[in-house]
Amino acid sequence: MRKIKNFNIHLRVKEIIRVVTKLVSNEYLTDDIDIAVQRCCKHYTKFIVPSVVYDTFLKEKEPTIFTSQKDVPQKYVAQTIFFITIGDNILQELQKNERAFGVHTTHMVNSIAVDALEQSKNFLSRIVTKSEASEESCGISRSIEVDKSNYPRIGKIIPSDKIGITIENEKLKPIFSMCAVFYWVPSKKNK
Repeated sequence: MRKIKNFNIHLRVKEIIRVVTKLVSNEYLTDDIDIAVQRCCKHYTKFIVPSVVYDTFLKEKEPTIFTSQKDVPQKYVAQTIFFITIGDNILQELQKNERAFGVHTTHMVNSIAVDALEQSKNFLSRIVTKSEASEESCGISRSIEVDKSNYPRIGKIIPSDKIGITIENEKLKPIFSMCAVFYWVPSKKNK
């Protein structure tokens, strides 16, 4: 089991602006929405505390994780199972002033949190690929979310509480958390 806490991630501000623009109906948009999102990103970045706990299991020794069979690669050799979160500080800060950056602050913060969680997964993907999978001549699949009915069982194998994630009624808390798996797939040899 490995744990990484409070690592740096870089938000994709343009992507967040694009998402917020789609969420907000055009009648409420102003020319200042881009500036508001940029200011919101700058402010809320300091409340994002990404953390991950993960472990890798060989195919022969792995716990059975139920994901959609169509998502599981046919020729995988191992899997990395992980819990990841950005904490709940961002939501606590939002609750202090839900209109700090205008009427769409909640949309902005939710978009920031989703992007931060995605960037955290990308960080873990790079770590697993560079430091572990490449040594075994493997690449990794995209992350595949684990069925929520498996959270309690996986929580006994991978201690989610080490990074502040609790499992209650098949839900992860804090809300911006997830449990997923990367499958290790052998790389094709260059001839």
